[in-house]
Amino acid sequence: MLFGAGLLVFLFALGRPLADWISLGAGAATIVMALYSFASADQGVYQRIADVALCAVGAWAIVAARVMNDPGIWLMFGAGVAMTGLGALGLVVREIALAGGVQVGGSRVGPDEFARLSTLQRGAEARR
Repeated sequence: MLFGAGLLVFLFALGRPLADWISLGAGAATIVMALYSFASADQGVYQRIADVALCAVGAWAIVAARVMNDPGIWLMFGAGVAMTGLGALGLVVREIALAGGVQVGGSRVGPDEFARLSTLQRGAEARR
């Protein structure tokens, strides 16, 4: 999400050659982060779909930056919007999943129980 937002800011604030290189870097960083997230264990199906979509958008940003001419600036803008939107959607889906509770071993800890355990742990750390 941050790479997309940064790309959107720098796209029109800086000159076209520098914006091309920023788009290339944002696209490459997005691909690397999405592949890392895809390879991580315990990712849900929605996160894996978002990772594939982020890889495609990152590749799109790279192609738009290095291959396209003047209309490419709008393709880079679209890539920045897509990166930001997919990042925000991923955060929302993750928060919704965490609101249902956390899986710990074979049992599921609800949000209220998780908050109580966190408070107890912080209290134990404070007494040390």
